[in-house]
Amino acid sequence: MIEVYLGFDVGIKKTGIALANSLTNVATGIDVMLHHDGIINWHQLDEIIEQYSPVKLIVGIPFKSDGSKQQMTFVARAFARKLKKRYQLDVFEIDEYLSSNEAKKQLKYNHHHKNANRIEVDRKASEIILQTWLNNS
Repeated sequence: MIEVYLGFDVGIKKTGIALANSLTNVATGIDVMLHHDGIINWHQLDEIIEQYSPVKLIVGIPFKSDGSKQQMTFVARAFARKLKKRYQLDVFEIDEYLSSNEAKKQLKYNHHHKNANRIEVDRKASEIILQTWLNNS
């Protein structure tokens, strides 16, 4: 049976979402979920979960360059816990160090480029997170 996976690049204002399956093992960024006043858009996520029926959810956890925790480390881990509780699915955490920088590089944006399309960057970052997990699984 082919398994479906979703990957997440978690942010305060938005979260990038990627899709992959066990047949192709190739991640593709599919959506960016916009949060309202820092509150997760569960309605949109419920629709995505229902549409794709994933068996595993992969959440990128950001750390500082020295491996220590930062504010977003706690935000992403809280998101992972909420996913597990809400959907009763296996949730995996993966270090996402520099995934957004890599996404910008792949999209040809300079790190400080003021016109970088954040939606594209978040979608691509979720793709990188999920592809990294697939490559290491």
